[in-house]
Amino acid sequence: MPEGFTPTPEDRITFGLWTVGWRGNDPFGEPTRPVLDPVESVERLAELGAYGVTFHDDDLIPFGADEGERARLVGRFRAALERTGMKVPMATTNLFTHPVFKDGGFTSNDRDVRRFALRKVIRNIDLAVELGAG
Repeated sequence: MPEGFTPTPEDRITFGLWTVGWRGNDPFGEPTRPVLDPVESVERLAELGAYGVTFHDDDLIPFGADEGERARLVGRFRAALERTGMKVPMATTNLFTHPVFKDGGFTSNDRDVRRFALRKVIRNIDLAVELGAG
């Protein structure tokens, strides 16, 4: 790549885990690519000169993971960020993939689903701040 077009962290280019780790889901079949470890994504993006990575909570922590698994995954991800110098400028919450959200998260007619969505978002805001998002 020509020198003038080689990205550096100063360019502040970021990528979403959902973009680099997209599994090639087909609406008529199963995913066509294997899962890409978020830590590998961070390391490879850092090698390419990216500034940071963004994510949905479920990109990093599978829906329904217990507290021990959550802590392990967040710890691995945080260590990769520290090793590479990558930043997390923002994170967003997945309120659309899991069937519980088939009628929406905040817009669901089911009060329990709305409450669950609110708790999920608040927990993800805390995670984003914990990982350095402003």
